[in-house]
Amino acid sequence: MNTKLINAAILSSLMAFTACGDAPSNADQMEQKVDRAMEDLRAGRDELGRELRDLREQLAVELTKAEEKLKDPALKPEERSEWEGFKAEVETQITRLDGNLNDVESATTNVWENVKNDTRKTADDIGDWFERQAEKIDRKTDVDKDNDGH
Repeated sequence: MNTKLINAAILSSLMAFTACGDAPSNADQMEQKVDRAMEDLRAGRDELGRELRDLREQLAVELTKAEEKLKDPALKPEERSEWEGFKAEVETQITRLDGNLNDVESATTNVWENVKNDTRKTADDIGDWFERQAEKIDRKTDVDKDNDGH
């Protein structure tokens, strides 16, 4: 629905430019620019959408792990507290991702650059969050499972 509205607005703009333009080549050039811009928007939207959905899937796995650990009645209070904190962090990251995914899917050409930059920052932040989690595990277990040197 949103795409149809955007396409209708672009088509209307093109018709207005065509009606006012003196040379047909200007209208053709404008139409080509609009077509390229729309294709760039679609491609960027698809790429970012895939990246966000992949990150969300990874976070969903982490959330499931935390929920399973919290079901363990033998979990010590300190461990329970750590897992509850971890679960809360994962839920926060999922909420951020969902918001960005919604923004990406509803972005128009007017706001695309801002949405793209905000989404890249969120994806980078979540990637960093995953790295920090691996570092925490490395420190607790004295095992460098990710072979990054610490």
